[in-house]
Amino acid sequence: MQKKKWMPFLLLLPALAIMFFLMIFPVFWNLTISMHDVKTTNINDVWPFVGFQNWVKIFQDEYFLQSLKVTLFFVLGSVFFQIFIGFLIARILIERVWGTKFFRVLFILPWLLSATIVGFSWQWMYNDYFGLINGMLMRLGMQPVNWISDPNMALISLLIANIWFGTPFSILFQESSLLTIDRSLYEAAKIDGANPLQSFFNITLPLLAPFLGINLILTSMWSVNLFDLQLVLTGGGPLMSTTTASLYMYKQGFEQGNLSIGAAIGIVLLIINLTVSFLYLRALRGEEA
Repeated sequence: MQKKKWMPFLLLLPALAIMFFLMIFPVFWNLTISMHDVKTTNINDVWPFVGFQNWVKIFQDEYFLQSLKVTLFFVLGSVFFQIFIGFLIARILIERVWGTKFFRVLFILPWLLSATIVGFSWQWMYNDYFGLINGMLMRLGMQPVNWISDPNMALISLLIANIWFGTPFSILFQESSLLTIDRSLYEAAKIDGANPLQSFFNITLPLLAPFLGINLILTSMWSVNLFDLQLVLTGGGPLMSTTTASLYMYKQGFEQGNLSIGAAIGIVLLIINLTVSFLYLRALRGEEA
């Protein structure tokens, strides 16, 4: 009897061990590095303990603060448009009209690619001289645009590429969410005289809210943590106009060798992700109450 009581916990041990070494241990290791002076030049030596000095440094670093502003714009734009466009396309796909199967596969394709491939593809399309987009503009008699070489356009161009890359997940997620809603609810509302807008706000949105919350959390976290797309597409330039906090962390840790600074930025990003998730969940529970 005692053996049966402990058996479920024993069976969970391998999964818990993997979770600890892949998720929990790296967080504490990162925290340890952030509180020491660790560079690639002294990585094999004794690490001097500096406490919270690295944290103070990054918040006094104007480039890091600039990267936070870029991250804010990038994340808000990505989350809003990915979820909004995803919902519109998902709403069309559930209507079972001709061609929905073909377009469903077509819309999913960008999500199957790696961010590196997406970055190189959009870099070619944005090219100032032989890019596909500028080629089409010139055929229409318009002037070419410096999509990724102009600091005023580069972040918008990066945002467009990420929306294209991330929207398929929102399409799949929200389409499956919409299919869980009983169609008879809409029929009953129509009989009661409700118009489509009233049905949306009184049926679709309340029932879709839990799924939207998960969609918001995942999309926000992925956008905050994304760095390979901008690394390949713009390299963070021009003039750091597309350097997000995650990319700045990578540059500090692996290009400049400031491992402790990169670790401190990583902890800040973790705190941002946890805070955003907490706020989303709290707002969602408030709606349910």
